[in-house]
Parts: sequence; C-alpha cells; structure tokens
Amino acid sequence: MNKIKIVVAVLLATIATGASAQFSQLGPKNEFMLKIEAGYMPFMGHVGTPGESGYVLRDFHNGANLNAMAGINISQDWFLGGGLAFHYFHNTEQGLAESMMGAGVFVDFDFRPIWKGVMGVDYQPTTIKWAPEVGARLGGSLLLNHPDYGSPFSPLAEFYGGINWYYAHGLRNMEHNWHSFYATIGIAYMQQAVFLPIRIGWRW
Repeated sequence: MNKIKIVVAVLLATIATGASAQFSQLGPKNEFMLKIEAGYMPFMGHVGTPGESGYVLRDFHNGANLNAMAGINISQDWFLGGGLAFHYFHNTEQGLAESMMGAGVFVDFDFRPIWKGVMGVDYQPTTIKWAPEVGARLGGSLLLNHPDYGSPFSPLAEFYGGINWYYAHGLRNMEHNWHSFYATIGIAYMQQAVFLPIRIGWRW
C-alpha cells in the first residue's frame, strides 16, 4: 500500500512539475493592450433615404480619422476592446462644401491567426514576424457641427483586413511578443455613407 502511495506521489509531483514548466514557458494567456491608429477614409457612396436637406454628408466628404482603443489581448491571437474615434470630414473637390468634425465610440475585435499545422497537429512557431489580421467594429458616430442637421447620431459598422509586423518577435510566448505595427483596409458605414478606411496603427 505504501509503495502505491509513493508511486502516486511521484506521478503527481512529475505532472505538477511539468505543468509548472509549461506555464512558465507559455506565460499569461490574457494581457491588457492599447492600440492607436490614424487613417484616411475615401467616400464610396450614399446609403438610405435623404432627408429634407439631402444626405447628411451630401457633398461627398472624405474623412481623416484618429482612433484609440484599449482592451484584452486573448491567447496572443485575439483582441477585444473598446475605442474612441475622432473624424474630420472634408471635400477636396467642392470648395463650398463645409468641413465637419465627428466623434465615434465602438467595440473593436480583431484576430491575428499565427497558428500553423503539420500533419493535422497545430503548433505555435518559435519565431513570428508577420501575421494577417481580420477584424470588425460596431458602435455609433456623432457629427459635431452639421449646418443643417445639428449633431446627428448614426450607427457605425466596419469590417477590415490587413497585416501585422511583430517588431518584438522572438520566442512565441515571450513578454511583449505581440507588440506590432499594422496596416489595414476595410469598408465602413456611418452617417448615411460608405467609406473605404485605410489605416496604419501600433499595438502594445
């Protein structure tokens, strides 16, 4: 009976030691993350029915924007958080079109798949430099100084894809390994208009 207890104790100690070593290698699964990005949004077209004064952005305004986000980096490949946006809508072709400022609040999600598979078995590569990215945003957009509509509020929706460069690449699970610069292009809707947002950003 004592021999069995000794064998069980040795097995449990071995499993615990292995689990501890594995945890120290993998590090924490979730980490707080910040993202900041700047971009330009060419106007693509109107959506919906114009009001008494026409569409909200009736003069085919393009947009420049700055976004700041905070959230959780989940298992290194996923991000979920919230963000604030500042928009500057302007028209480069019609001199009489008044520029407008706007703000937005949104939930941001992105996925950077960097798992690989060999013969059906997933593994994590030892070094990382580049990874694709896909993501989406849902929230609201507010214009701050519209001459006819005042401060109209509308839903905001966006889907995007791009690429990440992990400038702190190294061992798969080293601290700060997921810090990256990235570039994305997507399609977005807000204020009765569709835009083509092109952005560069930094995550850390």
